[in-house]
Amino acid sequence: MITLGIDLSSMPKATAACLINWHDERAEVQPPILRCTDDKLDTLISQANAIGIDAPFGWPRAFVEAVASWQLSAWSSDIRKRLQFRETDLHVQRETGIWPLSVTSNFIALPAMRAMALLQRHGVTDRSGDGRFFEVYPAGSLHCWKMRSRGYKRIDEACAGFRQGILKELRVALPWLEVSETYADSSDSLDALVASLTVRAAVQGSTGAPNPTQRKVVCFEGWIHLPTNFPTVT
Repeated sequence: MITLGIDLSSMPKATAACLINWHDERAEVQPPILRCTDDKLDTLISQANAIGIDAPFGWPRAFVEAVASWQLSAWSSDIRKRLQFRETDLHVQRETGIWPLSVTSNFIALPAMRAMALLQRHGVTDRSGDGRFFEVYPAGSLHCWKMRSRGYKRIDEACAGFRQGILKELRVALPWLEVSETYADSSDSLDALVASLTVRAAVQGSTGAPNPTQRKVVCFEGWIHLPTNFPTVT
């Protein structure tokens, strides 16, 4: 199996990808692929069995309905929350204590638009995880694996040390993982690595699934796959 993790930004210069070849006793991580254009991502996707993308797969249903035909005449904290966050965002906050960025009112909205174009190109209609394409959240994955999940994204010496520490922890937890130190060079590369590991866990059934009530909306809104365990080579 080959998994592909994509840390998707709105522009190629901050978009990174990670391919992992899974064997019976080891996992071989190819060097990080940086500055990924849409054409490059499409080529990588054609090589992979499962793809984990760090970007929202949709918008809150209430937001889409409100924008399509605005009829709200009142405003409240409850209305604001329903327009800001998806069902999966609320689930992630309950499970990890971390609020994902709002796809409707934060800069993550632009990567979401690029993600929607990518999903459209590849015929994805079920955004909850169709068996090949999965929405992932690297910071949430690291939290679930009880590793550092905050403070590693800035560009300074301390954060570089944090990323090196995360990479070391991954090697300890997954001793069969063959991975280059270059994955600690930037948060884009590290997030792509974690995305590729998470999608392996998703394929193995080791991520949390939506309950029947949630499934009614997450096929449209998207579902963040939080790992319940580490991926394995078997």
